[in-house]
Amino acid sequence: MHKRWRFEKPVDPQGDCGAALGDELGIDPLVARLLTRRGHGDSEAAKRFLTPKLTGLHDPALLPGLDDAANRIAQAVRDGQPIVIFGDYDVDGVTACAIMWHVLTAAGAKVRCYIPHRIDEGYGLNSQAIEQLAQPSNGGMTPLVVSVDCGITAIEPARVARDRGIELIITDHHELPLHDLPPASILVHPRLADSRYPFGYLCGAGVAFKLAWQFAKVHCGSPRVPAVFRDLLMDLLSLAALGTVADVVPLIDENRIMTAFGLGQIKRTRFAGLNAMIDAARLREEKINAFHVGFVLAPRLNAAGRMGHAQQALQLLTEADDAQARQISSFLVSENERRRATERTVFEQAHQMVIDAGHDRDDCRAIVLGRENWHPGVLGIVAARLVDKFARPTILLNIENGEAHGSARSVESVPIHEVIGNCDDLLTSHGGHAMAAGVRLEATNLEEFRTRLTEQINTILEPEDLIHTIDVDDTCTIDQLDTPLVAQIERLAPFGRANPSPRLCLRRVRIDAPPQRVGGEGSHLRLTLRQNNRSAKAIGFGLGDLADQLTAGMHLDLVIEPKLSRWQGRTSVDLHLKDLKRAEKA
Repeated sequence: MHKRWRFEKPVDPQGDCGAALGDELGIDPLVARLLTRRGHGDSEAAKRFLTPKLTGLHDPALLPGLDDAANRIAQAVRDGQPIVIFGDYDVDGVTACAIMWHVLTAAGAKVRCYIPHRIDEGYGLNSQAIEQLAQPSNGGMTPLVVSVDCGITAIEPARVARDRGIELIITDHHELPLHDLPPASILVHPRLADSRYPFGYLCGAGVAFKLAWQFAKVHCGSPRVPAVFRDLLMDLLSLAALGTVADVVPLIDENRIMTAFGLGQIKRTRFAGLNAMIDAARLREEKINAFHVGFVLAPRLNAAGRMGHAQQALQLLTEADDAQARQISSFLVSENERRRATERTVFEQAHQMVIDAGHDRDDCRAIVLGRENWHPGVLGIVAARLVDKFARPTILLNIENGEAHGSARSVESVPIHEVIGNCDDLLTSHGGHAMAAGVRLEATNLEEFRTRLTEQINTILEPEDLIHTIDVDDTCTIDQLDTPLVAQIERLAPFGRANPSPRLCLRRVRIDAPPQRVGGEGSHLRLTLRQNNRSAKAIGFGLGDLADQLTAGMHLDLVIEPKLSRWQGRTSVDLHLKDLKRAEKA
C-alpha cells in the first residue's frame, strides 16, 4: 500500500500487436505483449528468447584477455607449475573458484583455491595473501595465480605480485577503476577498452565458465573437446547458474542461456555437494528455478562466508565426497539460521537508528550508519532491507579499532560506486558496482563521509523519488489466469534482473472471505478473491500486517505475479500479491 504503480505504455498505440505476434507464434496475446515489452517484438527475436540454445553463447575467445589466459594456464598445466585460484567469499566467487578447480583438476593440474576471510582480510586480492602465495612450493616452483570475481581494482596487490615474481592473471566483471588498471600479467574483463565482446554483464562465475571452456579447447587442442570435458562443462553450467542468479546480474543474452541450461542441469549433477544441498533443502521433487537458487540455495552457500569462512562452501562444491557433502550441507543450514538471527538483530537496531537520526526525512535522501559490534557478514543484507523499507541508498558500517568497514546498497537511479568514489580522499578502500559496493574508512572520517555522500545523493533524488515504484506489465482478469496461460508466462523464465517476473493488475476484485494471517508469526496475508463469478486464492508474503485493514466484501485493485503450483501431481495457479489498494468506485 506504499508503492507507486507505473504501468507500461501500450506496445502498439495503433492496435494490439500482441494479437498478431501471438497468432504467429501460437501464444496468448498477453504473453506476446510481455515479450514485446522486453524487446522481443519480432517473431525471430521472440523465438530465440522463448527457446534459448547453447549455440547462442558467444565465442569465449572474443572476451578480452581470455585467450591469452587460457593459453598461459594450459602451459602451466603442461609444465607442472602449481596454480592458485584466488576467489571471493560470496556465491559468485565460490562458484567461480569451483568451476576453475573442476576443469583444471580434470586436466591433471596442480591446483588449489584461496578465498580470503571476510573479516580478517576483506574483499578481493590483498598484498599479505600475495606475499604468502609467493613462497615457493612443489619443487620450488612459484605458482601461477588466477583471480576470479575480483582483482580489477587491486593495483597494489598486483604490484606486490609483480615484484615477487608471481605471474598474476586477473579475471573479473566488477566496475573498472576510473584511472589505472592493475599491472597484472593478463587482464580478463568483458568491458575492457576496445572490447569486441558482445555482452558486457557476465558475473564472475560466467567469466570463469568462459575461461574454463576456452582452456578446455586449448588443452585438448581442438574446438570440439572430448566427451569427458564436454560433459564436465555441461555440469559446470549448474555452478555458473548459481553464481549468475546469486550475483543479480541481468538475466538476458547469454546470462539467460547459461542460467536456463544450468538450472535444468542442477538436479542431474554429478557433484556431491550440489546433490547434498538439494536434499537438505528438500528440493528433490521441485522444478528448481531462479527463486530456489536466490532464496534457498544461495543464502546457505553465502552463510559460510558471512558468518565464518567460505572455505567450507568451496569444499562442498569441489572436493567433498557424499558423506562430507551431507555433513557440510547440514552445517550450512545451521549457519544460515544463525545468519538470519544476527540479521534480525542488526536490522532492528539500524531501523531504530534511522528513525532516531531522522534519516527517513525527505531532506535526507541517503542512509549512512556506523556502529560497533555489528557483524560484517550481514551488513549487505540489512542494507538491502533498509533500501526496501526507506527507498534510498544505504551504507552500514561496523566500527572496530578505529576503522569503519561495511557494505552499500542502492536504488536504480543512484550508481553507488560512483558516488562513493567521489569521496575517495576520505576512504581507505572501496569497490563494487552501481547497485552494491564495499567501503572501508577511518572512523574519524565517518561524519564527513556521511555529509558529503548525502549531499551528492540529494542532488540525484527528489523527495518524490523516496517511494518505491512497482512496474506493472499489463491488466487482466482472474478468469484469464488459467493454467495454460500461466504456463506460457513461465516460458519467459528464468526471472531476475532485466527480466523480472511479469506483474499484472487485477481491477475491482472483491474479497470473498475474511482475510487471514498465515505463516510464522502471521507474517503473510492470504485472501480469497472473486471477480466475474470466478474465485481465486492469493498470498502476500510479508503483508500479514495488512489483514487488519481489510474486510470481506471490500473491492481492491491488486498487482500480482501469477505462478504455477505443483503438488502431488496436480498443477494449479497461485496469485502472489505484490501490492494492493482500495478500488475506486465503479
